[in-house]
Amino acid sequence: MRHPREGWKAARLSRRDFLRRGAAAAVGLPSLAAIMAACSNPTKTQTPGSSIPIPRPDNPVSQPMKGEPIASGLQPEKGATLKIFNWDQYIWKHVVGDFCAKYDCDFEITTFNNMDGAIGKIQTGQLDFDIFFPTIDVLSKLVATDYLQPLNHDYIPNLQKNIWPELVNPFYDQGSRYTVPYAVYTTGIGYRRDVIPDDTIFGMSNPYEILWDPQYSGKVGIYDDYREAIGMALLKNGITDVNTTDPKQIELAKNDLIKMIDAVNVRASINGAYRFLPQGQYYLHQAWSGDMAAAWAYVNSYTENSFEAIGYWYPEDRKGVIGNDLMTIPKNAPNPVLAHLFLNFMLDFQNSMDNFSWVGYQPPQNDADPDTLTKTEGLYSKLSGWAPPINYIPPWMPAAVVRKEDFDTGYMELELTPTVDNLWHDAWQQFQAGAQ
Repeated sequence: MRHPREGWKAARLSRRDFLRRGAAAAVGLPSLAAIMAACSNPTKTQTPGSSIPIPRPDNPVSQPMKGEPIASGLQPEKGATLKIFNWDQYIWKHVVGDFCAKYDCDFEITTFNNMDGAIGKIQTGQLDFDIFFPTIDVLSKLVATDYLQPLNHDYIPNLQKNIWPELVNPFYDQGSRYTVPYAVYTTGIGYRRDVIPDDTIFGMSNPYEILWDPQYSGKVGIYDDYREAIGMALLKNGITDVNTTDPKQIELAKNDLIKMIDAVNVRASINGAYRFLPQGQYYLHQAWSGDMAAAWAYVNSYTENSFEAIGYWYPEDRKGVIGNDLMTIPKNAPNPVLAHLFLNFMLDFQNSMDNFSWVGYQPPQNDADPDTLTKTEGLYSKLSGWAPPINYIPPWMPAAVVRKEDFDTGYMELELTPTVDNLWHDAWQQFQAGAQ
């Protein structure tokens, strides 16, 4: 999300844009499963990854301790450069600068295109980072291959103090041995309210079907991501297991996506949701709540009507895809004390909310009252005589607010076994072939 203090409509390519490039790059890049298998101990006779736990809400995992945390009471490294490895435009540099001003350090942010590419860069051993932002579905593999160091919570009191209890002791990392949460989001549908009234999409018995409606042909987009796209097609068909291992269900979802090509000439978009939906190139686009919270900054004309033309649908029963991203410290971090202090800094209420105002993705802060995140008080930017609200989430899209109880009702995209992951990838590639 572009912050008003940094200009209005500069080029933006978000953390989630880069994730969408994964499919296009998949032909030339090894899969994450292949990368991890290559990193496994060749003297072991077991199938690579076979002993890696697969966390689920009903099967919580305490990740195995790979070494010991750093000692308590250490002083932060002097004259250091904090090295951050993150999705592009997924952290506000101003907030990182505030941290470095406090601890007398510099910072360097290196970005990656997708998680396969990120792990591939780390695997070379030529890069060392202090902070790494992985997704939940790769955490167990990262721990098993000794990429991460266990955390010393003495340096991170804000975790217990400020963060939703459900994410202080998450099922994927019991006791938060290796991770702290960064941001939460849901996946729904972004739409043009000046074309599709709120009552129309919210009044449908199955709003996912609107993405297949021929009257919007040429104006429909989905994310260029195999998990999100196939997961959405599963939900359209009433299948709520977005981590399904059933080949028949995966086939059903794939066939529905292929039907989308003929029905609406669908495009798998890199940045269509937050950038081109506001400009009218799409009327409908699969969307993350954070992208829609930021999308108003990309309208073509700065009037109240143009800002409020963007809407966000998420199931009213809150039974849709939901997720959260992580912050971790690599095993070879050159500045592990500063890294711990940085995690704590980003879990501070004010710092995380400042970051929220820029990236558009919500931090799981106890004191961030979800009922006030859409209030119009707060920051304003004077432009063409009208002051659009630059609060956290636009007041006309309350469905984009994430509540901690959503994690009880929503569906998370979690780690798949290599065999199942290949089924998903094969289905996605067949869709892509039909979409050429």
